[in-house]
Amino acid sequence: EPAEPPPSETETAAQTAASDAAAVVASNETPAAATEPGKAPLELPKVKHTKIDDSCGKDAGIGETLKGFELKSVDGKPTSNKSFRNKVVLVNFWGTWCKPCLKELPEFDQLYRRYRKSGLAMVAIATDEDPEPVKEFIDARKISAKVLIGAEDYAGQYGSSKFPFSFVVDGKGVIRASYRGYRPECMGKLEADVRKQLEARAAK
Repeated sequence: EPAEPPPSETETAAQTAASDAAAVVASNETPAAATEPGKAPLELPKVKHTKIDDSCGKDAGIGETLKGFELKSVDGKPTSNKSFRNKVVLVNFWGTWCKPCLKELPEFDQLYRRYRKSGLAMVAIATDEDPEPVKEFIDARKISAKVLIGAEDYAGQYGSSKFPFSFVVDGKGVIRASYRGYRPECMGKLEADVRKQLEARAAK
């Protein structure tokens, strides 16, 4: 078969220019998928508490919006509920005068440490007016959660005379789980409630 004649120098130059132009355009283009804002997949630690007591986490307050507060930290810095907006929050009401509270808070803090990289926040709200015993306890037990004081009136708004009590609050500030009293057997349900809200927040 007769071979095709080689392209002329003019044709070769035109093809090279067209190829270079296409390369420039391609280098300035971003694939459609990459221009869409994406979320990193939620990473949750392995479940620690595998035993779940379904009677836990169903106390008063579920479905209500967490009441607003502005309290001082143990360092004297004002902190409000607005600091936790759009976050899943574990809220724990306690006091240094309450022996069950002193057992529960370190356990809750361990849960918080495991899930904070996944987006969990925690605030431990003490009814103590004097910050010194609170400081002594949180320093001795190396509590890493945000600790607020002087919350007797605020805690009283929830109508509970039983301490400790705690809430799991979703990203919209709605109470999704409620725990009254120190019940070690409820740690599995608490962890499940925390995971559920973190997953729900990540799915939005």
